[in-house]
Amino acid sequence: MIIQVFFTLVLALQFTIADDWDSDKVSTDLETFNVELFSDGYKIPWGMAFLPDGSLLVNDISGKMYKVSQNGQRKIEIKGIPDVYYRGQGGLLDVEINPNFEENNIIYISYSDIIDKPFNNISFTAIAKAELIEDELKNLRVIYRTNDTHYSSSPYHFGSRIVIDEKYIYFSIGDRGKQNDAQDKFLPNGKIHRINLDGSIPIDNPFLDKNGNPSSVFCYGNRNPQGLAFDSSGRLWELEHGPKGGDELNIIEKGKNYGWPVITYGVNYNGTKITDITHKEGMEQPIWHWTPSIAVCGMKVYRGEEFGSWNGNILVTSLKFEYLERVVVNDRKMVEREIIYEPGSRVRDVEIDPIGNIYVALENPGRIVKLSSLK
Repeated sequence: MIIQVFFTLVLALQFTIADDWDSDKVSTDLETFNVELFSDGYKIPWGMAFLPDGSLLVNDISGKMYKVSQNGQRKIEIKGIPDVYYRGQGGLLDVEINPNFEENNIIYISYSDIIDKPFNNISFTAIAKAELIEDELKNLRVIYRTNDTHYSSSPYHFGSRIVIDEKYIYFSIGDRGKQNDAQDKFLPNGKIHRINLDGSIPIDNPFLDKNGNPSSVFCYGNRNPQGLAFDSSGRLWELEHGPKGGDELNIIEKGKNYGWPVITYGVNYNGTKITDITHKEGMEQPIWHWTPSIAVCGMKVYRGEEFGSWNGNILVTSLKFEYLERVVVNDRKMVEREIIYEPGSRVRDVEIDPIGNIYVALENPGRIVKLSSLK
């Protein structure tokens, strides 16, 4: 009887703690804000994108996409999602909308594309476009898919973030655990890619493929980029998983080599060296590196009315240390860092609504919380 009462009290305490996880008031150096649960019931909410009507698209790594109403009260599963390789770091990954979504209803998704072979599943990152009509993806078409020979059974380093400007789609693909492939401009892994909104390849991309045609590769030497974001001036920023040490914040520029694995500030997970050098001519230095690694993932450059003092600051997620960080960069130098939110859960992604509220995707349990300013 005593044991039963004890476990009843423990369970009650657990539920009380859980109820309070996502209800808080947080004060930081420049801003004070409320935290509230927005939506839950996910395995891992991997990518988010707002629609013009204020609803939020959420990609769950398990292979499901949801549309969550503006107030978070209604969550609808979207039909028509392709089969994904849900294993390890693979699954349904990022989502973004076309700049003219109100006219064409087009969205883009990145996912681990699967090929079934006897006794083995192999996969690689793919990009697809589709029309979102009445809570279903229709006319889905894969607009980026590499040659089958590049597919692998590795469950690691798929990337893959998507960002879109008025003309192009930029997306990241990790090295898939094959470090040296990141330096081979003819291979797709370990790169940031750029394609047109219709899936064709821009003729002014910096590299050619083996047949002498323009390649989708925009830059190379990237280990496992899981954060991409534009700032207000159109610069493209990237967050990149290092090995043990050496997570990077980079400005991505056309044709540049970001060094992996020739240069790095990290070591192998077992402590052995990857390389003896951190600098080499012709290879880019990060704007900032986190050593030890914080396990960076999604990011945004803040723009909005709710947190006016943060405009232009970079919001960085940490999986390992379970926080959201604010980073200030001036003249390509990191000048300020502040941890602004510590939920006690791995922080997977961050998104900003049209007026500047911040939405943070968390793991274990999978949920999304909303940060709104107290003014």
